[in-house]
This record gives sequence, C-alpha cells and structure tokens, in this order.
Amino acid sequence: MAAKAKDILSTENRILVVREYANLWQQFFTFFSEDLRDRQITQQEEQEFQQIVSVLALNHYKFEVLSADVFKDAGKITDVLSQTVNLNHIKNLPDATFSKIQVDWHTLFLGMHKALGKLLNELPPKRLAELQQQGVVG
Repeated sequence: MAAKAKDILSTENRILVVREYANLWQQFFTFFSEDLRDRQITQQEEQEFQQIVSVLALNHYKFEVLSADVFKDAGKITDVLSQTVNLNHIKNLPDATFSKIQVDWHTLFLGMHKALGKLLNELPPKRLAELQQQGVVG
C-alpha cells in the first residue's frame, strides 16, 4: 500500500495530473472564449460543456492536493466553475461579469502552466528527456 501512495505522490504522477487538468481547463474555456450573446447554443454543446464542468469538479480535489505546493489558487477554480453553471447562463451574464470570468480563467490557466513548469524542474534532466522522447511531457 505504501508503494502505491508513493507512486501517486511522485513528481511524474503530479505532472500528469496537473497537465491533464490544465488541458481540461483549456477545453472548458473554448465554450465561452468569445461572446455567446448572438449564438444559438445547441443541446449537444450544453451537454459537452456540462461534461467538462463535471470532470473538472470531480478531479478538482486530486488536482488541488497534488499541486498544493506549486499552485496556491485552486479555490479560485471552484469560484469560476460556480459562476459558469451552463452556457445559457453565461450567455446572459452582464458584460463586466463575463469579462471578469474570462480574466480569472486566464490567470488560473497561466498559474497551472507555471505550476507544471515547477514540477518539470523537479525532474532530473535525464528523466525529463526520456519523458519528452516518449511524448509524455511537452
């Protein structure tokens, strides 16, 4: 059992978790990266959006725990998620609120990538090169 805990807390696993979460965070933003006011939102788009929000929410605790020493703003992620309950809700937000959510999303996105960089720096150069060769890290 202790070996499994060590594997979960390994730098390599932490990198994978942070990278996966940052990728989901990026997918999440594609739904509202531009003004939705004039768009007709389909049921399929709404379902896809809800799926990503659900996965982000489900994986949030794991992300928060495994990135705690390199990413301090995990609580702000739930703030953004709670303000973006669905696409139709986002569509009807006042411009200032919509813009603030976009800025908050970008700030968190940059923070996630900064955290990823810190974790990558923890790897020995030889191991980092191996993982890059395998396509595990970019």
